[in-house]
Amino acid sequence: MAAREERSLEDVARRVNWYTPPALVLANQNLFLCEVMARGALEDILVARKHYPWEAFKEAYLHAPPGLFAPRVWAYWGLKLLGDAQALPLPQRFPGKPFDWRR
Repeated sequence: MAAREERSLEDVARRVNWYTPPALVLANQNLFLCEVMARGALEDILVARKHYPWEAFKEAYLHAPPGLFAPRVWAYWGLKLLGDAQALPLPQRFPGKPFDWRR
């Protein structure tokens, strides 16, 4: 990694949310951290960790918007941040309604 330049938070914001300007992504800390957890590569998470404590990640996780996390990723972060993969149910856009986007 000597030849590669270290990523900035702006670079991470661009990678995890490619349809919104980075300044707007970074303006909402909880949403930004949720996007890093849901879509980020390991390098993105490491850059975010240099700027935000685990407590900020936990706060973002506890207030995650519906539809952003896949079940497997949600379980991983539940285990990492809360010590239990099933501590919180996955936020759903349409609670109680079965929805399969593959149909």
